[in-house]
Amino acid sequence: MRSESGKKVKCRKGVLVMALVLLALAWVCPIRLIRAQGDYPNKPITILQPHEPGGLTDLPVRAMADDLSKEFKVPMVLEYKSGAGSMLGISYVQKAKPDGYTLLAAGDSAMIIGVLLSPNPPFDPFKDFRSIGIYGNTVVGFGVVKDSPFKSLREFVAEAKKNPGKLSVAITSLGNDNHFAFELFRKSSGINVKMIPYKGPGEGVAAFLGRHVDMLVLSYVSFSPYIKSGEARLLAVGNPVPGSGIPTFADEGFPPEFPRVSTFFVVSTTPKPIYDKLVTTFKRVVTSPEVMKKFENVGLIPGYRSPEDFDQFMKPKWDAYSALVDELGMRKKK
Repeated sequence: MRSESGKKVKCRKGVLVMALVLLALAWVCPIRLIRAQGDYPNKPITILQPHEPGGLTDLPVRAMADDLSKEFKVPMVLEYKSGAGSMLGISYVQKAKPDGYTLLAAGDSAMIIGVLLSPNPPFDPFKDFRSIGIYGNTVVGFGVVKDSPFKSLREFVAEAKKNPGKLSVAITSLGNDNHFAFELFRKSSGINVKMIPYKGPGEGVAAFLGRHVDMLVLSYVSFSPYIKSGEARLLAVGNPVPGSGIPTFADEGFPPEFPRVSTFFVVSTTPKPIYDKLVTTFKRVVTSPEVMKKFENVGLIPGYRSPEDFDQFMKPKWDAYSALVDELGMRKKK
């Protein structure tokens, strides 16, 4: 009897000790987690881009990388994973550990178009990612060769309506921002023109400069070399380019294009202390005069907007592009 009683006492003591150990761990683990988050960052941060190096997204990221490194006091490592309409790189970040050490640098359209065109999108841009802030934007340009008879976008539209199907417009790639911007413009202006898609900017620009088409749709930045050389003129840009004097769609009496903004993302499960530090540090860097000047030098229109502002940009653009994909029959079936 005593033996059994002693065993019961020992058992109870063992249970009590185990409970105390578990309670201690429950307190220690959160403390360690808080300390780890408080020390963030303490190792290199990777900035992943879902595009090839050297593009319109890459240049501004390279321009600010050193400044981000100085602020965070750790190296910034640039990586690239292109493919599947940006889905490959974005999916990679989605699967990365949500600790703030893997950031995604992409425009809003990379989060929209690829998903809309994919029969089985691997992520939900509204649920799986959070923006840490917008740092700038780019715009589309509608251009003509230097000796074109069209002096304004209004003139081009008037001629297109007078002679339906006569004028031709070059698109350097189907299913990108420039293509969608033109399709929405064509719809809102009610013009009937021949849209000629090319395999890339090289072919499109060659056809344009060779006078095989009447107008070229290209980003303002990509148009700039031909504007400076005098080979081309811009009839209008989708949204204002400060200091350029180029009329906008709105100036010409047409709806502006949807903003195409550049931002950094983290996965939505990133701990709040880390997310908050990313937001405040990012804002401090991209609003500095030195970094804003760097953006201008690589063709980005600088302009910080909060993560909340980004959310307001995304939904209307998503809705408009989604409807357009359906109208053009571009949505792939599962």
